[in-house]
Amino acid sequence: MQMKSRAVNEALMLEALGFIFVALLIWVNEYLDLPHMLLHAAPTPWRPVEVAIESGFVLVLGAAVTGVSWLTFRRLAYLESLLTLCAGCQRVGDEGRWMEFELFVESRDSLETTHGMCPDCQTTLGPAFSRPFVEAQ
Repeated sequence: MQMKSRAVNEALMLEALGFIFVALLIWVNEYLDLPHMLLHAAPTPWRPVEVAIESGFVLVLGAAVTGVSWLTFRRLAYLESLLTLCAGCQRVGDEGRWMEFELFVESRDSLETTHGMCPDCQTTLGPAFSRPFVEAQ
């Protein structure tokens, strides 16, 4: 999970840096007049208000796109965290394989499972299930 979180953060950071780079490129283009310098086009006057508006739009668009990407990554993480259980046999679906719940937990978390009974089930199912195993014999 830590690896996925790091990859998501890096992807969002690169996306945001890309938009910042485009905004900076707009300023560099206006300041150096790149079409005039590189392509020998007619020189254009310095227009800082126009550049500020253009780069502002790029940064607002970048914030919106990065925000939508963040929401999408969050939604994907939620959907990946869901566990698919068979309604009939209670086996767990994992990447096309179906296995017992206990085996799934052991394979994923290196945990061993045990069984117990919550207080609600003890009252619902009756005291026979809540007695220690020795008394039931």
